[in-house]
Amino acid sequence: MKMTYIQQFEAELEAKLTGNEDTVSIVRWVSEKVLESYRNGITAGQKGGQVIRKGQSRRRGFPSQAQ
Repeated sequence: MKMTYIQQFEAELEAKLTGNEDTVSIVRWVSEKVLESYRNGITAGQKGGQVIRKGQSRRRGFPSQAQ
């Protein structure tokens, strides 16, 4: 089964959080991934492609306020 971008991101992040990496390198990695995703979205928009995500919002499972 092919993993979606967000599933792959979550798996990589979990591995980094449970591994021996320091906070600074994890934050830098996350920043690079976010920037890469942003650039890919802009590129898709410039090509006239429409990004359609199937399924429900992932945000619905999160509490409305931080604990």
